[in-house]
Amino acid sequence: MPTVEERISAVEAKVDAITDLRTEMVRLFTELRTDMNRQFSDVRADMNRQFAEFRSDMDRRFTEVDRRLSAADRRIEILDQRMERHFMWMVGIQFSVLLAVIVAPIRLSPR
Repeated sequence: MPTVEERISAVEAKVDAITDLRTEMVRLFTELRTDMNRQFSDVRADMNRQFAEFRSDMDRRFTEVDRRLSAADRRIEILDQRMERHFMWMVGIQFSVLLAVIVAPIRLSPR
């Protein structure tokens, strides 16, 4: 049977092993935390880069849509002016015909 001192030595050896294990675990957790922080920073930087690319792509697309809408507005304005001009011609022709219809009987009537 081991003596008390041998038992104490065995317990001290086990406590030292547990302390070493604890120290190793703290070191591993510190490395893990450092690595995770670095990876999160990398992911954050990558996300920011992708969002910036997305934003610039969306700005480019909106600019293109705005340009197309401006061109459509110009075409609609031209068509509106053309319709207004044709309407005025039509009203003028109708007014001339009305005057001709009114004047013709007056000229043909005996005085």
